[in-house]
Amino acid sequence: MSLRDRLKQRSRPSTVWPLRIADLPVVEAARGELARAEDEQRITAISAEPGSAELAAADARLAAARQALAECFEPVELVALDAPGYEALLKEHPAVADDQAWGPGFPRALFLACVQGELERDEWVLCLDTQLSHGERVEAYNLALAINLRVPDPGLPKGWTSTPS
Repeated sequence: MSLRDRLKQRSRPSTVWPLRIADLPVVEAARGELARAEDEQRITAISAEPGSAELAAADARLAAARQALAECFEPVELVALDAPGYEALLKEHPAVADDQAWGPGFPRALFLACVQGELERDEWVLCLDTQLSHGERVEAYNLALAINLRVPDPGLPKGWTSTPS
């Protein structure tokens, strides 16, 4: 496949924000049950015969625990804007001081521009204003910023590709 084809097929960065729906005690109980089910499944996998009813039961408990924890959250997809869209949004929210990258309201506007799914913009505005804590809003805004400000992979080792001299 050519570079042209690979670039055309490349999607914009995205992420899933796991928005907590359940109360914290419910989430903590689900996490505890998942940890117990994982431990039980590991022990059973070592001690039981492959394909045994005991191993199948441990696998089923693990799957149920994972599902119970997943039901405590609603996955919210965020997709980065294209470069012109991001730059236009920046122009709509100019910095008010020289040491700022953007002006007030930019992170919120960026989140609203990036969030995907069934909710309309006005529904997200209402949710941001009435349903989410300050910390949840900060997390949402930071995720929108992170996918739009993504930098080259810092995990690539030095010299991973040759450079012509």
